[in-house]
Amino acid sequence: MTVFELLGIKPGDAIKVDDPWSDSGPRYVVPLSISKNGISIRTIDTRYGDIRYVKANWHLFTSDDNILQLKDLPYIKQKLDEWQILKLKETEAQERAKTILKQEDIDREYSTLDEILTTINMADMRVALTGTLPIPRADAKSILESHGAIVMGSVGKQTSFLFMGNTGRYEITSKMKKAHDLGVKIITL
Repeated sequence: MTVFELLGIKPGDAIKVDDPWSDSGPRYVVPLSISKNGISIRTIDTRYGDIRYVKANWHLFTSDDNILQLKDLPYIKQKLDEWQILKLKETEAQERAKTILKQEDIDREYSTLDEILTTINMADMRVALTGTLPIPRADAKSILESHGAIVMGSVGKQTSFLFMGNTGRYEITSKMKKAHDLGVKIITL
């Protein structure tokens, strides 16, 4: 459908419209086309010559000066309904994505201490621990020391790794902040 068929006019005809949210009052516009989404009309505002989109809630003045809203036209009403359905589907998809993301946060994959010890040579490496570890802190310290690591109570320039347990999604411990500041590598267990 063309804008001319929609409005029952010829190309180049001007129509009188009014934006109910504006104090500008009625104006004449020359319709060019129906917008891509089908819920407004692309026009030329004859007052200033600029492009103006006549939206669904704008008033149209008929040839006998009756007033109707663009959304009252069946084609525009149908497109608005389709648009609302599309928006609802998008909102539902966004909500599903939020749920999935929350689930993924819960299911984040961490390395195990055993995996670290078989991959990284800990001999004479200075390391620190923070957060809630998957095993008691004393046990983690003993295991790391038995593999040659030097477990420090704090993070410093000589620290090679900060082993981090669960600290909560947004919690940043003072050790984590210091590790970031110093460029120390963080490994979550």
